[in-house]
Amino acid sequence: MNVYEFLNTHKGVMEQLQTLPVQPSDVRYLELYKEYSRLMKEGHKKTYVLQYLSDEYNVDERTIYRVVKKFSTEVDM
Repeated sequence: MNVYEFLNTHKGVMEQLQTLPVQPSDVRYLELYKEYSRLMKEGHKKTYVLQYLSDEYNVDERTIYRVVKKFSTEVDM
């Protein structure tokens, strides 16, 4: 598959991505956000969750705050 075929096949998704406040590279944080949600639902303190995820995923706590804010944003479809 070449680039044209890929873009043509996924045209609808790509057009929608242009209207959202996300970048394709944000995909790398999906597991981090999933784990953040799970830990918070289990009742762990936010400070503990941030420190744990920071160590586990080797990212700054500030990055986790940004990811959580971005991924928690409601979008219109």
